[in-house]
Formats: sequence, structure tokens, C-alpha cells
Amino acid sequence: MLSKMTTKQVALARIRFNTESNGRDLCWRLVLDGEEIIVESINIQAPVFTSRDWMEPINTFKHHISVANCQVEIDESGNALITPM
Repeated sequence: MLSKMTTKQVALARIRFNTESNGRDLCWRLVLDGEEIIVESINIQAPVFTSRDWMEPINTFKHHISVANCQVEIDESGNALITPM
């Protein structure tokens, strides 16, 4: 887990299920302007839209819940909060 609260302002946050999780812990992938972070939970308090991105290394599309121009706070337990900027 993270050692302290992390806060970032990002142009695009993309959220998808972490297929490598055990289904109980660390179930979410957050992709923040291209940087991936695995988190426990996500609370979204901003407008969302769906997006689809081609992933060249694995030759497939991945689908996301996405949030544009937002602030992301992740606490030491891995709980993320996404709010508008």
C-alpha cells in the first residue's frame, strides 16, 4: 500500500478492473495520465464517460470508466477519491 496520502491533478483518469486481483483486494487499476496505480476502492464524485483504448503490447482493446480534468486523492489504505478540478 501507499505510505501516505497522494494527491494528483490529472487531465485523464481511466479506471478498470484489475484482472490480476483475487477479487477481494486491490481490485482496481487507476491510469492517471498514463501512470498506473493499483487501488483498493474508488469513489468518483465527478462526471464520467466510457472510453476504449487499443493496447498494442497485448493486441486488444481495454474499456474504462474515465474522468477528465480531475483531482485524485489516494490514502494510505489504497482508497481513491476522484473529484473535479
